[in-house]
Amino acid sequence: MRDRLHLTSARLSLFMCIVCGAAIMLVAIIFCEHEANVRVAEREHLIGDDLVQSVDRILDSVSSRRRGDLAALAGKPCSEVGRSLAELETYLRYVRAVALVSGGRLYCSSALGPIDLPLSDYPLSAGHGDSIGLLAQTRYQPGVPVLVIFNRTAPGTGVLSIVEGEYLTDALAHGVRYGAQTASILVRDTGRINARGTFVSASGPPARYAIRVASRKWPFTILVSSSDGFISAMHWKYRIAGLAVGLLLDGLIAAAYLLAFAPRRLLLNAVRQALRRNEFHVVYQPIMETASRELVGVEALLRWQHPKWGAISPASFMEEVESSEMLGPVTQFVMRTAVTEMVQRQPAIPLRIAVNVAPGDLERRGFVAEVEALTAGLPPGITVVLELTERFLLAGSARTTTIFNALKARGVRFAIDDFGTQHSNLDLLGRFQFDYVKIDRQFVSQVDAGGAELIAAIVSVAKHYGVQIIAEGVETESQHAALHAAGVPFVQGYLYQRPVTAEQLAQGVGARSFC
Repeated sequence: MRDRLHLTSARLSLFMCIVCGAAIMLVAIIFCEHEANVRVAEREHLIGDDLVQSVDRILDSVSSRRRGDLAALAGKPCSEVGRSLAELETYLRYVRAVALVSGGRLYCSSALGPIDLPLSDYPLSAGHGDSIGLLAQTRYQPGVPVLVIFNRTAPGTGVLSIVEGEYLTDALAHGVRYGAQTASILVRDTGRINARGTFVSASGPPARYAIRVASRKWPFTILVSSSDGFISAMHWKYRIAGLAVGLLLDGLIAAAYLLAFAPRRLLLNAVRQALRRNEFHVVYQPIMETASRELVGVEALLRWQHPKWGAISPASFMEEVESSEMLGPVTQFVMRTAVTEMVQRQPAIPLRIAVNVAPGDLERRGFVAEVEALTAGLPPGITVVLELTERFLLAGSARTTTIFNALKARGVRFAIDDFGTQHSNLDLLGRFQFDYVKIDRQFVSQVDAGGAELIAAIVSVAKHYGVQIIAEGVETESQHAALHAAGVPFVQGYLYQRPVTAEQLAQGVGARSFC
């Protein structure tokens, strides 16, 4: 289960890295799209503010220059003031003509002299002070839009100035040159003019623009929309920036993941290559009968001889192997090699071949078939014993129990390795029909220093469950004697033989003893 948790944790970490990377890219895209829209709006506001100021200057100039002199002429007969009116008009910038108004009618023009037109012909924005309005044309110049400014001096009396629409369109065109698709000036209640000089009345279709910037001085509004090219360029600019930032952050996440998991991946890849290059081999530590010191079995141990780094201890790679997809190939190699070499050399008959397997092996599909195929052709007297590590996890899996029982039915024997180091061993002896219990070396080392009673108790418990004892890690004659006295039937350790190759094992057992 720990192996599965380790593998699940690695996969979950990879999944979370992928999810985080995708989320970062998504957030970067959304954020950059938002920022691009903000920057476009800011640019449109900037253009709108600039255009408002330009039009404000035009209107302020027309409305303020010679205002008092012109106001003094309003209401006086055109015959008396016509010449003065024409002279004052020459001082006004942007203005085509100036007309005096009295009684709600235009009666005197700086360009035409005496006239008689109703003020209502010139639509003006509502208000009691100065008013402005837009016209598509005048009767004297058809097809040319104009802006009119009415400076009231009294009800129905004042000065009406006519501003050429070209001045407005020139200002609006300035905004277009700075990235606006189009810009218009809207005077409420009268109409609007765009940068191309097109007039749309107040009753025409509504204006659809991105930004509206109103003047604080005059009753008009500048309407601005950015060009497609500017919007596209701004979005691509921020997309590229967002992509770069997203890729940078994703790279940091990937680097963190690799720093955490790359050593494991490199190690497992090295194990995979070692299998292909035949860098692995198996050595065997004899298992002796305690009373006769005769060979009755061997424990197969995996060894790795790297061409560059030399001998590599299994402790440095087996933990990672047991929690990876390499567990199956490594276990198959050990079992297949051990069975093949022992059958070929047959150092002793009967012989038990012990192979360490992980709980993950019993969870693998096809494991039963693998073991059955190896044991099917064994000569009489040779038995395979599977030693289970981390045995305290076995009780948590129904599949493990099923596979355990299936292999037992096929003649495979089982041993618990390192017995006594976990609290659940007695429970497992009741749950599973083990054949052997291997007493851990930490108990064997104490057997000649007052620990013999504990060994005797373990032997008694094992007999109760019908299980035989193997003591491992025996290094001294006093330990051997104490184990023999305690009733331990089988032993292994450096006292009898260090792990050797199959050939060395066959050559060294002529006397069936390693004393």
